[in-house]
Amino acid sequence: MIETYADYKKGRNKIFFSLENNKVTSVAIGNQVVPTGQGFQFYVDDYVAEQIHKFNLKMDGLEPKLELKDGEQLFVPEECEAYKKQKEIEELEQRLQQLKAE
Repeated sequence: MIETYADYKKGRNKIFFSLENNKVTSVAIGNQVVPTGQGFQFYVDDYVAEQIHKFNLKMDGLEPKLELKDGEQLFVPEECEAYKKQKEIEELEQRLQQLKAE
């Protein structure tokens, strides 16, 4: 499963899946998109947004998730290593704050 986000940060792009009769009818990509109608909006990493056609929308309870279609492969740019390091730093900082609060 691909990580989705509730808010914008640099390196993320807005995705809006339009729904009609419980089926995806269109996908809008871009941080300037203004959704109309029923659907799901969330943010993904830029490289995921560029390859959105490779994914199916799945629901995990009330949370939308992206799952690679059978036979598809996600191409991750080399810059993503920096993203992974930054994500790990954020997680460690959050854990540190939790430990300080205990």
